Amino acid sequence: MKLRHSVAAATLFAFSSLSFAQNATENFPGTPHITFADSASHHEISIGAQLADSLAVTNLTNAPTHYDNSASVRLFLKGHFTERLRFNARVKVSTDHTNKEIADNFYNPDEGIPYNKQNDRKRTWDIFAASTSYDLDAVKLLAGFDYLSMGPARRNHVILRGEQNHFRPWQDSTSRIFEPAPTPYFGYRFELGPIAYTQYAMKLFEKKNFGKYMHVHRLDLELPLNITLGLSETALYGSTTEEEPNPNIDADSSGRDFEWAYVIPFIPYVFQEHLQGDQDNISLAFDLSIKTIRDWELYGELLWDDMKSPTSMFDDSWWGNKWATSVGLARDNLRLCGILWNWYIEYTRVEPWVYTHHKGGGYTYRSYSQSLGSDLGPNSQEIYSEIGGLYKVESGMLKGAEFRGNVHASAVAKDTAFGGNITDMHTPESATDKKFLNDNTTLHYVELGGKLELKPWEWLTIRMGYDRYFGDYEGYRAMAGGSIQY
Repeated sequence: MKLRHSVAAATLFAFSSLSFAQNATENFPGTPHITFADSASHHEISIGAQLADSLAVTNLTNAPTHYDNSASVRLFLKGHFTERLRFNARVKVSTDHTNKEIADNFYNPDEGIPYNKQNDRKRTWDIFAASTSYDLDAVKLLAGFDYLSMGPARRNHVILRGEQNHFRPWQDSTSRIFEPAPTPYFGYRFELGPIAYTQYAMKLFEKKNFGKYMHVHRLDLELPLNITLGLSETALYGSTTEEEPNPNIDADSSGRDFEWAYVIPFIPYVFQEHLQGDQDNISLAFDLSIKTIRDWELYGELLWDDMKSPTSMFDDSWWGNKWATSVGLARDNLRLCGILWNWYIEYTRVEPWVYTHHKGGGYTYRSYSQSLGSDLGPNSQEIYSEIGGLYKVESGMLKGAEFRGNVHASAVAKDTAFGGNITDMHTPESATDKKFLNDNTTLHYVELGGKLELKPWEWLTIRMGYDRYFGDYEGYRAMAGGSIQY
């Protein structure tokens, strides 16, 4: 066994435009620094560590000024036992301090990621993610407790967002932790030339001791001219979690168990569901990435959530015609004045009632109180643009140092009416039509801001950012932090 060192690297502000489902542990910030391996590197384990601290000051007209300090210790592990078996894992242990009163937490999934309340101003919490794959030539077996993302969107995934998370002014950081949670899953992947088929079976969390499950399968097609097309389908179901009676006549779903039929490959879920009683929340999704022109990308994602038919997409007379989309244009790798520039613009639209379900929490598109799709939630839209730059020092005492930054602008609209919250449940007494962004109940704001990351040495990273808000949310949010990694 030998010990060798590798380089640690932070990847904040980096993004991926891969179309297939992706595990977050494959892209954790910081390459492990200590590696144990045999002489031929058939067996290898790499370990890394990071100590991070940050402070955020938020001042908005609808809330008093508050301070949030978060310190964390993070450990990373990756490796392989032969080229067939590969694994990744990471853990984060955090301590948060604030000048606002922290809400109690009883480890219920509908309270978000669990934490321990130490006092009214302090909490501690931890989270981990891990993934493993084993290549059998004909099929690759997948398993983990991880974040899964799907689609090429850079700002707002509408299919599966994985670990993607953005601060929204309506978030209250002391009532819950506004971060998505990892999901236990197993699955497999077939590849045949330009075609790949992937399937996941996932366990979600809505209420203690109540089963909730999600199945995802996906077909990726690599087309000529550097075009990638993805077709996905999801099935979501679970046990009834509400204590109050649900007036919908088909709402009783007590004791739902895992449906093994969904694990069979290549069978459309929409057909499989009919043979199981037409009970489940089925959605169909498409995504497209066009990189025909070098360093340019035109991309889009479209989610059809339990619609009557594709032709009813723009029919607002029926609340169940639910869909969401993100479309964008990007320019990457533009070098000017020694700086590598990237730019993109993206539009996201989420129709009313998307991600919700009339059977209640056991069928909603969320886990640990966070949407599995866009964090904007139902009945919302955003126009977002960002310019980012990377400068590397080529000589002198700081040779190898990296300076990253971006400036961004966003216009967000969010309807607060019934059908605009992922927990809203449509009943026979509810209106049968829908209204996108009703003028009387919609909040609008504009966000302007920027971020800067300084990495003078491999072991040190400094980050800072500032966002200004205008409209129905007025104020600012300033952030500063840093990390030491090894």
